[in-house]
Amino acid sequence: MSTFRFAKNNLLLTDIVPSMPQLLDNSQPLQTRASEPAVPAPYPETAYQWLVETLDGLIDFGQRHGHYGVINLSDGEYEWLDDILEKLIYSVGENESHPLAPLMDFIIRIIANYEDKYVPKLTERFPELAEEAPIETTGENSNPPPYASELSDSELAAAAFFSIGCLLSEGGKSEKALSAYDTAIRLQPDYAAVYNNRGNIKSGLGSHDAALDDYDEAIRLNPNFMNAYINRGIVKLGLNDIDEARSNLQTALTLAEQQRNSDFKSLVEEWLQQLDQMDSKQENRKQPRSGGQWKGKVKIADNFDELPESFTEVFRGDKE
Repeated sequence: MSTFRFAKNNLLLTDIVPSMPQLLDNSQPLQTRASEPAVPAPYPETAYQWLVETLDGLIDFGQRHGHYGVINLSDGEYEWLDDILEKLIYSVGENESHPLAPLMDFIIRIIANYEDKYVPKLTERFPELAEEAPIETTGENSNPPPYASELSDSELAAAAFFSIGCLLSEGGKSEKALSAYDTAIRLQPDYAAVYNNRGNIKSGLGSHDAALDDYDEAIRLNPNFMNAYINRGIVKLGLNDIDEARSNLQTALTLAEQQRNSDFKSLVEEWLQQLDQMDSKQENRKQPRSGGQWKGKVKIADNFDELPESFTEVFRGDKE
């Protein structure tokens, strides 16, 4: 069985890490992480392959039905979703911070909607049971976590595709991660965190202008989005747009200080130090070379005695 046990991993740019309670609570900053390149994937390849197959199946499922709400599932679809849910329950359990918790809640919602509307209850099939005693339903599928009920079907689906995209990005499957993020944005166009992470994928694929468009949209939706400012600054720096890079990173530094995020404050300060070093190197290139002190003197000198000492000493050394 392919499973995703919770593990931490770093990413090249600053990504948002999905967590259902945080996605619902705007007063709390979202989990983030920043990184070093070429970090090994935290899960086996079979787990990522399973997730890719799940992603493709869910996209096809949504296209067939046109939505992810109350759906009259076929027997095959019901068994397929139930199999996915079984694996997710085994992997995620009750860990609300697990990166696949949103996907598990999404599958629970689809199955619960179907069962509530289309599966006859025992009391409907056997009315005599209702006269004896009320039956309480305690099945795990019909009791999604309380925070999941606060989201619409589209929002919950978007959170699920977002979580899939994050894991596939970690696993180096950029094209599939991009597909997951695209689907999340179609379901919830104002999902700022997805624009940020999608921008990182596009940047990694070399589509820098498209990445900047995503960072711009993330900041438009959330003007205090520290991660998007950091990422936009880094991409601007890579494009040698020093002034814009500095402006974005300075804004990110201010936000990091306001949010008392020491890790990101240190990260941004390191980038700003690199900018200062670049400015210093460029300034040094503008300075005249040391040979400039001899310009003109060589032209008017009648003999070596009239030249600067630093210029003639090498010749005297040869004679010695």
